[in-house]
Formats: sequence, C-alpha cells, structure tokens
Amino acid sequence: MTRVFLDTSVLSQKSLNELAKKLSECVSSGDQFLISVLTHFEVLWGYRTANLGSSHYEEFLDKLHVEVASLLHEDAMLAASKKPTKGKLVDALIAATVARYNANVWTRDRDFAQFLPEEKITFL
Repeated sequence: MTRVFLDTSVLSQKSLNELAKKLSECVSSGDQFLISVLTHFEVLWGYRTANLGSSHYEEFLDKLHVEVASLLHEDAMLAASKKPTKGKLVDALIAATVARYNANVWTRDRDFAQFLPEEKITFL
C-alpha cells in the first residue's frame, strides 16, 4: 500500500473530476489518499472566499475515502527545523506531515522539493 497526500495545487475545482478518475484506479490497487488539515483548510477557505459551495469537493473526499490528516507537534518541530521562509511555512508543515506518514505527495508546487526527497514527490 502506498500513501499519497494530495496538495492544494491539485485540488482545484476544475481538476477534481480528472483527479477522481486517477484516484479511483489507485484506490482499487490498495493505495491510500490523504490531505493535510492545512490543505483542507486552504481548499475550504478558497471556496468560501469565492462564495462557492464546497459540496463537490466534499463529495470527492467522501467517495474516494480521502482522509484528513491532523497536524501534530512533531510536524511543527520538523517543519521548523527546515527553516522555511515565511512564504513557505504551510508547505513545510504539509511536507512534515507527509514525512511522518512516510508518504508521497502529488502536487504542482515545486516548493516541496525544498522539504522532501525527490522520490517522494510526483508533479502532476
């Protein structure tokens, strides 16, 4: 079983249907998909800020059994040890959670290369 975190950058409303197809194939192979609670917040914040409903996103999470992973003290400690710049704090925290789960991350954000080994990152 492979654990994969989905980053905010791959969860745009336009790409959810395409991503759902890709995830369905992987889930049937036993892969587990997660999102950081920070990613969950960013996506929900985006919907609320744009005055859009988030039901399509929430159905996506539900249907594909995407788990929301909490942020822990050890994640904060690891992220701080990476000394991220102020603009990269959230990415560092998400990467620390990914590392704690010994997972991979699917993203469009090249900043993860600062915090995770290259083999743990899939750029979509």
